[in-house]
Amino acid sequence: MHLAVAFVLVSLCAAPPVLAARSVAADRPIAVKLETAQPTALALPEPVASVSVGLAPDRVSLDYDGPYLFLLPLDPAITGRLFVVGQSGTLYVVTFKVAAPADDVVHVLATPAGAASGPPPPLSVARLLRALRTGTSVPGQQAVDLPPPVLPDSRVRVTGASALALGTTVGLVLTVRNTQPTPLILDLRLDMPIEAPSEGVIPLSAWTWPSRLPIRAVAAEDEVLAPASETRVYLLFDRRP
Repeated sequence: MHLAVAFVLVSLCAAPPVLAARSVAADRPIAVKLETAQPTALALPEPVASVSVGLAPDRVSLDYDGPYLFLLPLDPAITGRLFVVGQSGTLYVVTFKVAAPADDVVHVLATPAGAASGPPPPLSVARLLRALRTGTSVPGQQAVDLPPPVLPDSRVRVTGASALALGTTVGLVLTVRNTQPTPLILDLRLDMPIEAPSEGVIPLSAWTWPSRLPIRAVAAEDEVLAPASETRVYLLFDRRP
């Protein structure tokens, strides 16, 4: 009897750990909890094409392979949001923070085609950003004139701009060019004052934006601009009377 009990206990102790996994819908922001001691995997319903995050590389580590996005916070106080673009052009919004217990694997479920019925739901931030990125027309949109931001230095310049309005939301697409022979990093953080930006970093918070238009969301095709290259920056504003 004692030998049998000992064998069972050894077997239980040798069992591999079970990863905590959960599933979430893709048609709403995906909330993820992280810990600095372990990576968290996000399993999308399609391969990842690009990832845009407005955080410095020394605060969060991320990588992707096929449909998997791997996140590892390097700052225990980190919290933020990132945008993932799938190969189909679908935009996934991910919010994250450091909290215990962290998620091991989060499976993102694709929204079945034709699953919704009745009138279409109001356009979310993710859908509006996707429409800007893909150039898709949104019912009710109108072209508007919106001045581009004023840039404080000549390391980058705006070579193109277009804007549209949908209700109280204004979308702006900027084409930004690196005029330098060295790479530049676009810092997309707009709600954090930057006293002394690092060399090679372009803080969007230092740009002068149109008045009476609070910025609601921002994303970029590429946050690292190669020498003499261009990228597009997408912004959503709340239009106030």
